[in-house]
Amino acid sequence: MAAFTLVELLVVVSVLAILLSLAVPAFSRFTASLRIRTEASKLMSAVHLARSEAIKRNRKVSLCPYNSEVSPAACTRDYADGWVVFVNPDRDRELDEGEQLLARGSALTTGLTVSNRKGNRAADELITYYGDGSSRRNLTLMVCSTAHPGVESWSVVLNLVGRPRMARGWGECPTEALPGG
Repeated sequence: MAAFTLVELLVVVSVLAILLSLAVPAFSRFTASLRIRTEASKLMSAVHLARSEAIKRNRKVSLCPYNSEVSPAACTRDYADGWVVFVNPDRDRELDEGEQLLARGSALTTGLTVSNRKGNRAADELITYYGDGSSRRNLTLMVCSTAHPGVESWSVVLNLVGRPRMARGWGECPTEALPGG
């Protein structure tokens, strides 16, 4: 019967420890990257919903940051807290009586932020689509990780016509707490 000596066992344990010390940070960065992409994809789906509903209904439909704990009937200041899509004929930041709520998104995963492309403030813009499918503004909603600042961001980028697209590494992630959030 073959057996391992203490020295052989220590060598194997040392090699495993070295491999684990290299793999764990890489896996952590990988999972952070997946979380960022997932949350950006959720925002992208909300933008697509707002645009398609505006075209279908031939009415103004808005997407805005929303946190029911802060304000049950008004847009708030940070997409990281959640969002709503609603029919918004008066283009204000309030879900008025009679305006239909179409969808609601939950807060982002802890450790993620949504900012503008410069990364100097939280994204809080009201995005309104018109019946022709246009948004009539350029805008970037950039999702970043505060826990893993070296991981590339994912952004939802809107052009003047209203066409959204996703972009990786589009802008500078914030290095400190965001004003306006």
